[in-house]
Amino acid sequence: MREQLLALDELAKADLAQRQIDVELAEIESGLSALREAVNRIGSILAQERRDIEAAERLRASHLADLEGIAEKSQRSSKLRDGARNARELEATQRALEELKRQKEERTAEAARLEAQITDTRTQIARHETEFAALNDELKAETAQSAERSAALQESRKESQAARNKLSLAVAADLRGKYEMVFRRRGSAVAEVQQGICRACNMGIPPQLYNQVLGAERVYQCPSCQRFLLPPSITQPSR
Repeated sequence: MREQLLALDELAKADLAQRQIDVELAEIESGLSALREAVNRIGSILAQERRDIEAAERLRASHLADLEGIAEKSQRSSKLRDGARNARELEATQRALEELKRQKEERTAEAARLEAQITDTRTQIARHETEFAALNDELKAETAQSAERSAALQESRKESQAARNKLSLAVAADLRGKYEMVFRRRGSAVAEVQQGICRACNMGIPPQLYNQVLGAERVYQCPSCQRFLLPPSITQPSR
C-alpha cells in the first residue's frame, strides 16, 4: 500500500505543477488584458478630446463670424444714429447699438473662453498622445515576450500532462476515480497529516485514524475534506 500512497503523492505533485503553469498562463493573459485596457482607455480619452477640440474650434469660429457681423451692424447703426431725424429714431438706434454691444461682449468672452479651453485640450492631447505611445510600445513588447513565454509554458504543460497521465496509471482504478472526484471538488486531493491535523483543511482527525494513517497499511481519507491522507514520512527515502 506504500506504493499507492507514493503514487498518489506523485500524482498530486504533477497536478500542482500543472496548476502552477495554468496560474502563470492566466497571469500573463491578465497582464496583457490590463495593458490593452489601459491603451484602449487612453485611446478613448484621446478620441473624445479630439472631438471636443473640433467642436470648440467650430463654435469659436462661429462666434468670431458673429463678431464680424456685429461689427458691420454696429457701423450701420452708428450711421443711422448720426443721421437720426428725430428723438424716436435716435432712441431706436441707440437701443440697437447697446444690444449689439451686449452681443459683442458675450461673443468676445465666449470666444476667449473657448480659446483657453482649446489651449488646455491641446496640452491634454499632447500628454495623452505621449502616454498612449508609451503604453502601446509596452503592449507590443509585452505581447512578444508573453507569446514566447506562453508557448514555452504550453509545451511544458503538454509534457506535464503526458507525465501526469503516466503517473495516474500507477494508481489503482478505484483510488484514481476517488482522487479525480475529490480533485474536482477541492482543487487538490492529497494532504499530509502532521500531529493529528490534516494540513489541507487544518481539521483534527480522530486519534485512531491518525495512527492508522501513520501505519501506511491502507489509504485513508480525511473525514472533513475527503482528501487522501499521507503520513509525514511517506515521501522520505527508506533507510
